[in-house]
Amino acid sequence: MIRGFLVLLFLPAYAILATLIGYPVARFVFGSPHLLYVLGRFGMRVSLWLAGTRVEFEGLEHLADPRNVVVMPNHTSHLDAPILVALLPVDVKAMLKRELYRFPLVHYCTRFAGFVDVDRSDPSGGKRAIEQAAASLRAGSCFIIFPEGTRSRTGELGPFKKGAFVAAIQAGSRILPVAIRGAYELLAPGSFRVIPGTVRVRVLDPVPAEGYSYEDRDRLAAEVRGRIKGALEA
Repeated sequence: MIRGFLVLLFLPAYAILATLIGYPVARFVFGSPHLLYVLGRFGMRVSLWLAGTRVEFEGLEHLADPRNVVVMPNHTSHLDAPILVALLPVDVKAMLKRELYRFPLVHYCTRFAGFVDVDRSDPSGGKRAIEQAAASLRAGSCFIIFPEGTRSRTGELGPFKKGAFVAAIQAGSRILPVAIRGAYELLAPGSFRVIPGTVRVRVLDPVPAEGYSYEDRDRLAAEVRGRIKGALEA
């Protein structure tokens, strides 16, 4: 409980300070969001240290060329995103639900960094977000998208939504399936108690979306899901 309290004490204060300093410098001095990514990775690493979370990575060589890549991990814990943001060696974008933009100053940073917001209350919002993500991927971006759409409440791999695969098909991306093991046990959904321990992250062989059509999106999703499921059960 103390570790969770320390993270909650540190992270909001750091996020506000980093945003107030980092955003104007990144935008008006450097003209690039890279500084925001650097500050974000630092904040996530400190948070993981405070939580007592150790991470073992395997397969990072698959990100040697991060252009037009969609990283697709399973999702069981609030630890998943901080681990990937902190330790993947690239500036990764994401698709975020619009509700997160209500936090003060967040929308300035995420939009400048090229994140794509999804308005779930707008029936056309999902299609527009997919098109924006596909265009960004074609321009050379790297995205993290959790294909389950939300955290698993049981720790088991859930069904995959198709939007991320449609974006990858439109952009002709490489998909990197990622298997995360151990995060659920350290911070389960609905819990504020962070247990110290080790999370194992395995970046699997890429699945090229090029060559798949819109009609093949279910088959592509099944291929990626099967690889993650196999790695989790190995």
